[in-house]
Amino acid sequence: MLKGEWQTGWGFDVIGSASAIGATTLGDGDAQQVSQTSGTPRSVYLEEAYAGVRVPVSLVGRHQVLTVQGGRQAFAVDDGFLIGKGTYSAGERGAWWYAPRFAFSGPGVIKLEGDPVRADVFMLESNADNSIDRGYDRPKTSFVGFDVTWFVNKSGGHGASVYADRAAYVTLTYFHVRDADTSAHYNYSTRADRDGMNVAALSWGGTLVPVKALGISKNFTFYGNFVSEQNSHPGNGYTGVSAFGMYFEPGYTFSTLPWTPHLFYRYTRFGGGSNAEGGVKHNYDTFFLYDGKRYTYGGYWPGEIVGMYLAPLSDLEDHQIDLTVIPPVHLFRRKDSLKLGLHFYDLSLIHASGMGLKNTGRHVSDELDASVEYTLDENTSAALAGGAAFAGPAGRALSKAGVPGDQPMPNISHHAGVIEAYFYKHF
Repeated sequence: MLKGEWQTGWGFDVIGSASAIGATTLGDGDAQQVSQTSGTPRSVYLEEAYAGVRVPVSLVGRHQVLTVQGGRQAFAVDDGFLIGKGTYSAGERGAWWYAPRFAFSGPGVIKLEGDPVRADVFMLESNADNSIDRGYDRPKTSFVGFDVTWFVNKSGGHGASVYADRAAYVTLTYFHVRDADTSAHYNYSTRADRDGMNVAALSWGGTLVPVKALGISKNFTFYGNFVSEQNSHPGNGYTGVSAFGMYFEPGYTFSTLPWTPHLFYRYTRFGGGSNAEGGVKHNYDTFFLYDGKRYTYGGYWPGEIVGMYLAPLSDLEDHQIDLTVIPPVHLFRRKDSLKLGLHFYDLSLIHASGMGLKNTGRHVSDELDASVEYTLDENTSAALAGGAAFAGPAGRALSKAGVPGDQPMPNISHHAGVIEAYFYKHF
């Protein structure tokens, strides 16, 4: 990565960045029924390449910063439930599970960063290439829109540009899809057709309830997002698209108890319809879903096993319960820390028939994962995670339906497990 900034002295700054990412997947590829990263793919691809200007301005008696940034760039709205990831890492790009790429292509973004209001106007395009991704990439999607956020800063934070620094926020987002590929792989699948779609979302989060009793104003958090997708010109034989996606996540930190337990419940619903063909399409499209900037295990992927490798993220509902504790244990330094977690997921299809399944139940799986996370300092950390998933009738049916017709049917059991180890070092 190369980043530059020129303070011109004429009332504006010139900024720019260029970066590339090299990645490979070793062994037999990622643990999917048909691996998109088999054959040891290796690649070096351009990530960001943008230039822009940054200008201080004063509107309605307050000071803001206006930034105009053109070219390839990472861009996210809030925690990435709707817009967060412009490039995926399947196929010859390698590193599908690790997913190191984010950038969208231009034209670019205009940012207005103030306090307590910030906003973006964007015209961007996702980076898709089915020749690289072996026919499994998302549609190349050009879109234009805006977002406006009211927020409250954490102490010493800069929530105008850093999502993690917002103690509370509410965001309105809208975009229109100017153009999108209509590949048979994607548009005839369960997800809604993109070309011409109008998307609106209301999202919120943080300590939004100003009630001091029981420590609610400090310890109770409530995050959520409601997304509407509408398209009156869907093509591919459909008469329209009307789809919805959402999550609601109340949480509480028991700050006066030993080990400071944090508990949250999250209900996620990726909308779906009962008819797999024709009529109005109700199946939700996750668009540019990123697994989340808030540090919760798994982000928005519902589980380390089923959520990562099987769950369709359309026509799906997820009940998630998450508990983490921080024991007073220091292994190597006085300020190092240890976090223990339990993460439960209950997945079901909304309409089994909408996924093309017949004579089967809705339940996909139950999954319980456990995690141990160790932080030595801000630059060095490690984690160990493990879990087990138990298949329901819809989960087994989805597994069988995902096996190509020219391949033998594998032995599909009632349970699966995973063990993962991580080590992070920032230089």
